[in-house]
Amino acid sequence: MRYRLDRLVASLRDLSRRSVLTVRYHGWRELFVRLATAPARLTPLGAKLLRNRGRRWGIVRSWYRRVGKPVAIVIPHYGEATLTIQAIESIKATTNADKVHIIVSDDGSEADHLARLKAIDGITVVESPVGNTGFAANANRGISAAGDLDVVLLNSDVIAMPRWLAYLQWEAYRSADIGIAGPKLLYPDGTIQSAGSHRNLGAPEWFDHRYRFKPATHGPANVLGDVLAITGAALYLKRRTIETIGVFDEAFGMAYEDVDLCLRCWEAGLRVLYAPRATLTHLESKTRPTEPGPRELQAQRYFWEKWGPWFENRDVRTPSGNLRVVYVTESTGLGGGHRVAFEHLNGLRERGHDAELWTLGKHGAPDWFDLEVPVRTFPAYEELLDELEPLDAIKVATWWNTAVPVWRAAVRNGIAAFFVQDIETSYYPGQPEPQSAIIDSYRHEFRYLTTSQWVADRLREHGVDPVQVPPGIDSSRWHRLPDVDREDDVVLAVGRTNPLKNFPLTAAAYKTLPPDARPQLWLFGIEPQVGKDLGARYFERPSDVELNVLYNRATVLVQTSRHEGFCLPLLEAMAAGLPVICTDADGNRDFARDEENCLLVSDDAASVAQAITRVLGDPALRERLAEGGLRTAAAYELQGQLDKVDRFYESLAPAAERRQAGSGLL
Repeated sequence: MRYRLDRLVASLRDLSRRSVLTVRYHGWRELFVRLATAPARLTPLGAKLLRNRGRRWGIVRSWYRRVGKPVAIVIPHYGEATLTIQAIESIKATTNADKVHIIVSDDGSEADHLARLKAIDGITVVESPVGNTGFAANANRGISAAGDLDVVLLNSDVIAMPRWLAYLQWEAYRSADIGIAGPKLLYPDGTIQSAGSHRNLGAPEWFDHRYRFKPATHGPANVLGDVLAITGAALYLKRRTIETIGVFDEAFGMAYEDVDLCLRCWEAGLRVLYAPRATLTHLESKTRPTEPGPRELQAQRYFWEKWGPWFENRDVRTPSGNLRVVYVTESTGLGGGHRVAFEHLNGLRERGHDAELWTLGKHGAPDWFDLEVPVRTFPAYEELLDELEPLDAIKVATWWNTAVPVWRAAVRNGIAAFFVQDIETSYYPGQPEPQSAIIDSYRHEFRYLTTSQWVADRLREHGVDPVQVPPGIDSSRWHRLPDVDREDDVVLAVGRTNPLKNFPLTAAAYKTLPPDARPQLWLFGIEPQVGKDLGARYFERPSDVELNVLYNRATVLVQTSRHEGFCLPLLEAMAAGLPVICTDADGNRDFARDEENCLLVSDDAASVAQAITRVLGDPALRERLAEGGLRTAAAYELQGQLDKVDRFYESLAPAAERRQAGSGLL
């Protein structure tokens, strides 16, 4: 019962965060709809009806009928007309004729193919006066014929699906600073062809489609958000964007012209948005030839001559040559993840770099950690982003919800990095929307730093390759105290209700011990109500000095977590000579060695209780585990880890001579 109550309290605490997620990924109107329909969600029938309500299609349809803008749909065409005719038919079947002007821009097709197009009622055919000129020039002719309308550019082998245009325009106009929007494109078999574009990490001279070959229902591919670029096979160009940045660069013979257009959009201060609810089918083959031809290679050379320095030569150094580094957190509250980030910042400052912490809230610097760098606070992410965007710095996301503002702030200026201490989907059990948003936050444009091998392996499964630097142990904080006597009957544990910490297992094991031989139970943390029914002594918010004393007084530390990104308290306890009992929690596999520096036990109460009894009853075992723990902790000495962090950030910043010489990839 107590555990269920704790879960209820945790769910209520999460309500505000879930509301923020709903607004961020679905808008205010969706939040109001969900609040209004919340009681119905509690009934099986209501839940079923709500699942089938078409998400917010009704709102979009109403908006589109009232204020939807007419658009010109431009289809660049060359050669045989069958696919283009099929595309036109699908557009007519899925859009309102009074809001759509279809323009087919032909690039020198033979007369019989052109005649088939001219025979179609209700479209405009624009012919090339000089024969075949390439995609960019052909698309520009169609855009020119659109007059003052917004333009939707579609490949001739695209098949429109219901509601696509209303959704695409709705998202394009969700904010005035959006310049280009693009839909989700599917292969004919229903898998994803494109969900926006990013740089190909395996072959960085090319760009690739996000989530290519994933199922259409793949959660991260259904997250609305900004992307580096949108494929020219289907993109929405607002008229303001055309007036601001112009049209396609016709120096691109084939390929890269869409990425170039999107980068110019970003450079003009306008965003490029991926809108997954707008969906079309692209008949492009999955097995199309991959060997580039001469025109593609020429376009590639031209692109990197034009954009190579923009990508490669970001100046993030002070005039003296040191780095500018900004870590972004959501708060400065007490927590192991914050401690590691703050130690990074102090270490960077000690090494001469210009390091700062930017965070949300009103409290400024943490009151529990001696942070030695400037701290800037902001009321919300948008204000933080506005200040961070023009700064030439390495900008570091530290939690999935910081990733979007940090990424956006580094598109034009600075370098985006992501310090990932855990795969944070585990914090949102049964919540597919934030879980998908978390996975989507692992963008190719970030440079990644992480702590444990387990997290590094999971990140690689998501297509990015991190540098692994474990947290360090500051021996000035965590060490043996010769003047403190160690008790012989004290079990120490972290007292938290977070389900991942699995404190109920520790409690169950403690209750399993014979009452007449039951040791004292000491808990520490920020939730003093935990353990009251066990008669535990709770140490609320202990300082580092106080916690080190606890590590020196207790007989054994018990940690029964289901999952940890790393589990720093285990190493802290080892540094103080405290024997450790723990379960396999993923992130602790890097250093937890059964019978060498800990007892690594199964996650059942009997096994944990047996280990406690064994350690309490065997002084020689305690001494052996303590000595093994001391050796392990010494290998994680803080300054050595901070040197690795320093080398990681130095590797991201081009040297001065490279910046001056310029850079290109080809």
